[in-house]
Amino acid sequence: MVEVIFLGTGGGRFAMITQKAKTGGIRIISNKTNMHVDPGPGALIYSLEQGLDPQKINVLFISHAHLDHTNDACLLLEAMTRGGRSKRGTLAASHSVIEGNEICDKAITRYHIGLPERVIEAKDGTKFDVGDFEVEVVKAIHADPDTVGFCLKTPDAGSIGYLPDSEYFEDLGAFFKGVRLLILSVLRPAGKPWKGHMTTEDAARIAEEARPDLLVITHFGMQMLLSPPFREARIIEEKTGIHTIAAKYGMRISMDGKIRMGESKKQADLSLFMGR
Repeated sequence: MVEVIFLGTGGGRFAMITQKAKTGGIRIISNKTNMHVDPGPGALIYSLEQGLDPQKINVLFISHAHLDHTNDACLLLEAMTRGGRSKRGTLAASHSVIEGNEICDKAITRYHIGLPERVIEAKDGTKFDVGDFEVEVVKAIHADPDTVGFCLKTPDAGSIGYLPDSEYFEDLGAFFKGVRLLILSVLRPAGKPWKGHMTTEDAARIAEEARPDLLVITHFGMQMLLSPPFREARIIEEKTGIHTIAAKYGMRISMDGKIRMGESKKQADLSLFMGR
């Protein structure tokens, strides 16, 4: 079985700095793999709050170098490597995250890049194995030109697609065609486009082309949060006939022969961690 846990559903600068929606990223867990995707602000604390030990992470995937996707990356690399004492795990990240580019400074320090056992530069067409997952990387079109998403093949539960901030482009539907679970970052509601990001209409177009069993929209900006997201999910489902839900903090999806929705676990008391 594979479990997908949402440790945040917020995206963009204002949702991030207000924490109107948490920004901790996504955890994907199987028998052999414990992957954290896009560890934005709060990824460490929200992992603890949801009962997910950050020291059990063995893969960190980071799609691009913007702060709402990278803020807690160094913290989770410390956790994954037992405070830097054990050279273990895999960091898979865009070129911008590891090296920087003409627009973005690198998002991880030289010291932290040296902590994991393996570092993979994730770029369009890259394929690699981690644990019991096979990962194929796809480009995205965003302000960070090195932004990437992925298709993740699991041993028994089928495949999962993930696309971070991106504009729609023609090849996306074909890349994600046949995935069972498709997770799309939809910053803006219908009728309110923003360069480098996706709207409800874009998500519906990809869904029609890819035909996943379940579409989950997440990474909501402030205008999306005000819409609100469940309304936009309903628009997509009515247009495409594809079961579509808006992610919520702590939401859990289990995948084996069936896809099952689970409720958020009771949040842990963090007073011990806060020194109270």
